[in-house]
Amino acid sequence: MKTKMLMAVLLAACSWGQAATVSDVTARQRYPWNGLVDIDYTITDADTEDTAIAVQVTDTDTGKIYTPTNFLEMPPTVAGRHRITWSTAADKLDLVASNVTVTVSLVKSLYEKTLFLVIDLSGGPDAERWPVSFLDAVPEGGWTDEYKTTKLVLRQIEKGSVGEIKTYHDKEFKSITIEKPYYIGVFEVTGAQYAQMRGGSGDMRPKDKITYNDLRGTSAGACYPYSTAVDTTSVIGILRAKTGLAMLDLPTEYQWEYACRAGTTSYYNNGGSTEDDLKTLGRYCGNASDGRGGFSGYATTVGSYAPNSWGLYDMHGNVEEWCLDSYGVGRALRGGSYNGNADDCRSGYRSSSYPEYIHNAGYGFRLCVSAGL
Repeated sequence: MKTKMLMAVLLAACSWGQAATVSDVTARQRYPWNGLVDIDYTITDADTEDTAIAVQVTDTDTGKIYTPTNFLEMPPTVAGRHRITWSTAADKLDLVASNVTVTVSLVKSLYEKTLFLVIDLSGGPDAERWPVSFLDAVPEGGWTDEYKTTKLVLRQIEKGSVGEIKTYHDKEFKSITIEKPYYIGVFEVTGAQYAQMRGGSGDMRPKDKITYNDLRGTSAGACYPYSTAVDTTSVIGILRAKTGLAMLDLPTEYQWEYACRAGTTSYYNNGGSTEDDLKTLGRYCGNASDGRGGFSGYATTVGSYAPNSWGLYDMHGNVEEWCLDSYGVGRALRGGSYNGNADDCRSGYRSSSYPEYIHNAGYGFRLCVSAGL
């Protein structure tokens, strides 16, 4: 890729709360050119809570507008002078321009919109875009099969804390604090939904036997927490490009466990800590023959067991779910699986695996959209 970018800067400022504004925007490509552009900006006036940074790049020769989705770090929204680095290579930018303007603005975060975020995958893998919409409440009649096949639904999780957690051993978190709201999948991503993204076929059971590297990639996507960028050909990379949701990713361990617990401090998210409490919440080795969801002895249809109080399903059992963080020998997994025992399915239990490893017991995933656009 040959990219010539002579940076001119156009300031765009929005005001929220106590007139928080963006000013002094500059953008410079790295020399020698390595696909990275440093964007500096200043935020003045302090009240930027529940806002996000929006960046647009305009080729002034053609008028074409690009929306960067891959930064090496989350764009800060607090008062002060900041630098973010845009990876044009990770965004697979095809831009050869003699003059470029970069616009940085503070906007209301998408979490102001509604309780549920929906991604419509019905156009399939060849669709240019996968539309994003919002719902104020669970649809009349509940989450029908379309939300397990052609649509992804994520629920907003508000900021807050949970403490004095009942722990099983000292590797679990004792308390969790979430400082910004986020969205997380109501269901584990299913095989049918994965087929809409990548082709092939699948059913309403969770997509399994998928690696961390499949989800985020082996180059840019392997650098978390030092970078939030992902490979453009990865599952997350394609989702970001086709939805415009720059901060769509896997959840962190904190995000996953906070959402799983839904305010509880017990072993399981219905407030109980016995194996009988678990049997109503998810598929694991102790109830693998109960036939719920139409399948026995294996992972079953998502949403076949009771949700937690925030309406999230299968946070215990079915398949283990990849999280962003490093842990143990590789990357963290949460939630336990259909062949795990009761202890392995606790809210706080953590396991790990190599990012390239496919486990026969089924490693799956749940999506998250963190603070940002």
